[in-house]
Order: sequence, then structure tokens, then C-alpha cells
Amino acid sequence: MDEGAVYIFPPRCYYFTVFSEYLTGNQRKTDRIMFKHKLASSIVRFRFLLLALMLGAAAFSAASIGRTRINYDLTKYLAEDTMTRRALTVMEEEFGSSEQLRVMFADQEETALQGYVSALNALPEVLMAAHDPETGVKLEGGVRWQLVTVALNECDGAELVKRLRGMFPEAGQYCVEGSAAGQLDLQQSVVREIPGVLAIAVGIVILVLLATSHAWLEPAPVLAVLAVSILINMGTNFIFRYVSFITFAVSAVLQLALSIDYAIMLLHTYNGYRDGGLDAKAAMTEALAECFMRITSSALTTVAGLMSLLFMSFTFGADIGMVLSKGIVCSLLGVFLLMPALILMLEKPLRATRHKPLKLGGEHLARGIARYKVPAAAVLILLVLGGLYLNSRNTFSFTTVEEKENTEAAQVTSRFGTSNPLVLLVPGGEEDADYARQRTLVKQLQAVRKADGSPAVTSVASMVTTGEMALRYYTPQEVADLTGMNLTVIKLFFLMQGYGESVRADRLLEAASLLAEGDEKVAELQTLWQTARDAFIGTAHHRMMAEVSFTTSDPHAADYMEQILAAAAGVYGNDYYITGVPMSNYDISRAFEGDLIRVNIITLLAILLIVTVSFRSFGLPLLLVFVIEGAIWITMGFNRLLGRPIFFISYLICLSIQMGATIDYGILAADQYRSFRRKGLPAAEALQEGMKRALPTVMTSGIILITAGSVIGIRCSIFYISDIGLLVARGALVSAALVLTLLPALLLICDKVIVKNKKG
Repeated sequence: MDEGAVYIFPPRCYYFTVFSEYLTGNQRKTDRIMFKHKLASSIVRFRFLLLALMLGAAAFSAASIGRTRINYDLTKYLAEDTMTRRALTVMEEEFGSSEQLRVMFADQEETALQGYVSALNALPEVLMAAHDPETGVKLEGGVRWQLVTVALNECDGAELVKRLRGMFPEAGQYCVEGSAAGQLDLQQSVVREIPGVLAIAVGIVILVLLATSHAWLEPAPVLAVLAVSILINMGTNFIFRYVSFITFAVSAVLQLALSIDYAIMLLHTYNGYRDGGLDAKAAMTEALAECFMRITSSALTTVAGLMSLLFMSFTFGADIGMVLSKGIVCSLLGVFLLMPALILMLEKPLRATRHKPLKLGGEHLARGIARYKVPAAAVLILLVLGGLYLNSRNTFSFTTVEEKENTEAAQVTSRFGTSNPLVLLVPGGEEDADYARQRTLVKQLQAVRKADGSPAVTSVASMVTTGEMALRYYTPQEVADLTGMNLTVIKLFFLMQGYGESVRADRLLEAASLLAEGDEKVAELQTLWQTARDAFIGTAHHRMMAEVSFTTSDPHAADYMEQILAAAAGVYGNDYYITGVPMSNYDISRAFEGDLIRVNIITLLAILLIVTVSFRSFGLPLLLVFVIEGAIWITMGFNRLLGRPIFFISYLICLSIQMGATIDYGILAADQYRSFRRKGLPAAEALQEGMKRALPTVMTSGIILITAGSVIGIRCSIFYISDIGLLVARGALVSAALVLTLLPALLLICDKVIVKNKKG
């Protein structure tokens, strides 16, 4: 290979190879080199077989994508010992579902509205639908808006919402809101938006590759390899129980951005050997042998960052960590097994479309940094410290911070407020003492106040509130007055049933058929009573449904939840369960505190260990980790300047990707500088030569990651996904900027420390 050639993607991480050979001695070094050449030669010799196998795997994966289950419920990733998971387990066993919907109609006659309520109640998926004329009516802009609340049985809520949205065409425009409706909207948005996001990202990547490539046709084999790799990764996700909608949406674009430089590295190493005079097959053999360890080692830092997410107690981290790590492995296999065949098949067109690569002038940037290294480092370190301070004052959100306008949910909440139901499960029992405890809890919940003094719990539906009439005691005279039946007959019935002077209405209704068999009014009351039992009474627990007035994005939401938990504990000790969006957000926030520390420490130590082993020193790795950690602080601190909380999932994903992937930029720049210093060049000249070689790699890889994140952030309407994209893009931008400015300045300032511990 021509030693004077400048490659856009020069070999990276060669120190892994050097270090392993240093440890194993000359004989093992020779054996290792021979093994790599034999393996590379076998790949070239059997390239068509490997091509067929990879394409076969891609075809199988394409057919298997539909087997992957997409999960839209983030509460499934909560640890089993959280309140939400324990409550949901009990709920599913005894009640089946806690889902609620709200259906809003406009200017309906009372008879028509009652007809809609009856139609909803007739659906097998509906437990109970009701309209409250006192709280369920709002006048706005001359329109009378009417709200119907719907409690669901165990069913596919999203499919039910599809039916409901077309169920009442005669009602004109009406809105359906609730968690199931939100899930359906998410499903439709993912299916509608993600293909477009991927297409735009690929288009921009092609432009970047064309601008920085050696041949106009180079993007073709690179993107073909990655397309097959992404397809195999997506098609093998069925091995997991399910994959979150966030992972499903971002994994393809992030896999493309994180692993594209593996393909480019092999391609440009091959070009170097071809330019050195080797024929195509020999050049590919040498390129593979040279890149085996380099590409694999480069991927290790990315995988290390992603795998740290597996240690989160909120197992969404394991979800995206495993899928993206599997994607990196698929990309590695694609580059090693598929790309040689494609490059050799396209050998003539690639040579025919060669052109001079774009010169980015890294040496000019290096001269400027060398001249002002001390003030530049001082200013940038102050910026890093400012980022550290701002990052320490960040707040985090655990749900969407804003609701998009003109959606059905926004229309309902703008008129009737946000629905944040909580479900409380308390010990069962139908004695008066059991219901007395429930009444005490209701009073305690109603006493919880928000910061402005307004009630945090606006209503409670339970046997002691909604079903209170069924818990009243009636004398024979009162029963006679209500039913118009003969008093003597009723007294005789009381005597036969052993009721005494009075009886509770629920017990009377259970035996009412003996008193008035065939009576329609009694049958209707019994039906209502059975509906109430199904809604509120389980095999071992009673269900209470509370509506809270605070939103999950309220900064005091955790305080209000702690008061609600304290109220329940004051009545039932530890023998109760609570679930609902406010409760799950509270659980997630508590899990996040530990996850944040855990992911930070594991990511930092794993990356530091890998870089320390590769450089066989401790000073330079500390410098690299400081620069990338500083980039993370600045990235996250920017949100504090904007006054916006950071979505917790975005923070953890960006942390792992930014540390695991962008530290490669620093490794490359530092290694190039150290190599030229070892050859005897003065520090300033070594920096110029190193930056000339490192800048194209950092710029190309960085621009692709920035572009991929930005496209996700701008084009995707789903908050959870767009926020991840924007934060990843910002992180890649800041990391690349610091690697090209702060790191070179520190390399010059710390030159004696970096070089003195190295031989040669």
C-alpha cells in the first residue's frame, strides 16, 4: 500500500492488533497474521457462496419482519417489584383491564346521546359507559360539548378505537381519547412516518458519501451492505418477546449511522492496496486481513456503550441495547462476508468512476489551534465546566411534555381537562367495616392538595361512592314504598331471609328474584348491581378509580403521588396496590435515579478500560474520556439553557451512543498525532499531519450521525422518538466539535505526558 496516500477513512484502532501481538510473542504474531490471511483468502475464494448465504438470510429476514411483536406500553419494562407492575398483575388476575376511554360529542339531543351510550354499553368490550350531565357538559363557542366515559373489559383497545371512530356517522364529528386511542395513533404514526424518515436519511447519506468518496459509485456497495445488514437485524427481532415501538422506529437509522464507517473503512483500505499495484483479489485479501481487528475493535466501543443499557432496572434499556448491539454485529458480518463479493463484482465500474476526494484542510485547522492552544483550551474547558454545572441542574420528564394541536386527544383535554386515572386495589371484604375503611380512604384522597390549594384528586369511583345506594340499609316499610309491594309480604320475606329490621340493598337485590320473580324493574336493578360488582369487586380485592387533576409533566407530580401513597398506607398499611399513568411515571422516575448512575458508571468504566488496554497507558485514555464526557455535559446542559426537561429515555440512549460511538473520533485523532510524534515530527507538525488524516473520518462519520438524528427529530411527530433523534444529533455535533478543537489543544499542552511513556 502507498504509505504517502491519504485516505478519507484511515485504519483505526490498530493498537488492539499491536498490543495483542506484543503480548503473544513473535511466533504467535506470525501465526496470527497467517490465520488472518487464510481467513481473508477463504472469504475471497468463497465470496459467491457467502453472497448467496447473506442474500438468503436477508430474504428470510424480510419474510420474518412481520413476526416481531411491537410493544407500545412502556410500563411493561418496569421491574417486577415496582408498585405499577405488582398492581397490574393483580388487576389482570381479578379484573382483566383498567383501560378507560373518553368519547366527546357535539350538540347532541339528549335522546340521541343516550342512544350512543346504550350502543356503547352493548359492546362486549365495554364494561360500562356513562354520561354525567353535571360534569360532562361544556359550552364553548356556541357549541355544547358532551362527554361519555367508557370503562373497558379485557380487549384489544386499539382495535376497539378503530371501530368507535367510525361507529356513529350520524353524530357528525366526535372524538375518542384515552390510552388505547393514543396507542393506535402511535401505531399509525410509526407505520406512516418511519419509511419516509429512513428514505430521507439514506438520501442525505448518499450526498455525504459522494462528497467524501474516491469514486462516484462507492455509495452503492456501502449502502447495499448496510441495507442487507439492517434487514437481517430487523427480521431477527422476533427472537425477542417483543420490541418497543421506540426501538423499532429508530434502530434502522441509528444502525446505519453507527456502522457505516465499517464499510467505508474496508472499501478505502482496499483502494489503497489496489493503488499500490495489487490485483483485485489480492487487494481484497490484504484489506480484509488488515481490517479484521480494526473494524471489530472500533465496534467494541459502540457495543460497550449500548450494552451498559442492559443494566437498567427499567428494562427498556435492554430492549434497545440488545437490538442495536445485534445490529452492529449484523453490520460487521455484512462488511466481512458480503462486501468483498460486491466490491469485486463492481471492480471495473468503481475504477472507472474514480475521482479526487474532497480536501477538508485539517492541517489549516491544526495550525490555528497550535497558535492559540492555551486560550482555546481554557475557553473550551470553561465551556465544559459550564455544561457540567447546567447538566447537574437538569430536570427530566417521563412522559410527553406537550400535546400536539388538532389531535382528538387535544380537543377533548382542552374542554374537559386531562384524564389521569389512578386505580387503587384494596383488600376485599363486603362487611360494613370493610366499606368504612374505603370511605376513610376516599376522604384521605380528597384531602390531598396541590401547590395552589386545589384538590389533587377530583373524583373517586368505587362501591362507597358510585355504588353507595347499594350499601344503604332499608326497612320493610322503605322497600314497600319504593316498590309499591305489600308491606306484609315484604316483612314475611325479611323474616324468612333472617334480615332483621333492615337489610343492605346489595344483599336484598341478590335475593330479590325470590320476592319479585319476573319483575322488570327488579331485573334492571340486579343488572346494574352486577355491573357495579364487576367494576369494583374482585376475588380478593376491591377496585377504586380515582381521577387526578395534575398532569404527569407537572413538576410537583411526584410530591402529589407520594401524598396519595401515604393516604393509602395510612388506611391499609402496605396491603394495597396503585396503578395508572401517574403511578407508572412515578415508578419510572424512581428507577431512573439508580439507572442514571449505573449507566454512567458502567459506560465510563467500560470505555475507559477498552481505551486503556488499546493505548497501554492511562493518561491519554483519561484525556479522551474527559473530552467526550465534556461533550455529553455540554449536550445535556443545553436543555437547561432552553428551560426544557430532558426525556429520560433520550438521555440514557444519547449517553450510551455518544460515549460509545463518538469516542472513536477522539481515538483516531489522538492515535494519528501520537504516531507522527513517534516518527520524530515536532508537536505542531505531528498535529497537522494527524488532523489531515483524521478530519475526513470525523467529519464524514459525524455528519452522517448528525444527519440521521436530525431527520428523526424533525420528521417524526412522535415525541418519544423525535426527542431521541434531536439529542443524538446534538451530541454527535458537540463531540465532533470538541474532538477537532479541545482535544488537539490538550494533546499539544500534554505532549510530554502523552509521549514520554511510549517506546519508540
